[in-house]
Amino acid sequence: MTKDEIFEIDKVLDSKSKMDSLLIEKRGYYVYYNKPNKHDRHLMIHHHTCGNCCFGIGKFSEAEAGLNGIWIGPSETIENLKSHIVDIFGLESELCGCCQ
Repeated sequence: MTKDEIFEIDKVLDSKSKMDSLLIEKRGYYVYYNKPNKHDRHLMIHHHTCGNCCFGIGKFSEAEAGLNGIWIGPSETIENLKSHIVDIFGLESELCGCCQ
């Protein structure tokens, strides 16, 4: 899904709908921990509407969950997520280019 498609879905979510409330609870910031590349890159923080993140599902929904890495989140703030990343992984992070 593209960022625009995800944004359109996010825009019409209704908190009174049980199905929509599941996605509403998934709003926020995520980080993807990519195990094969853990030494080559900073961890990237994504917003749930980012095409890379897609509510913490990722852009490759057909991929085996957890095989190469995991999505961690959601967090309401970037600052809280950055703090957890340092505590858990001892690594720095940065905001995804499309989320800035």
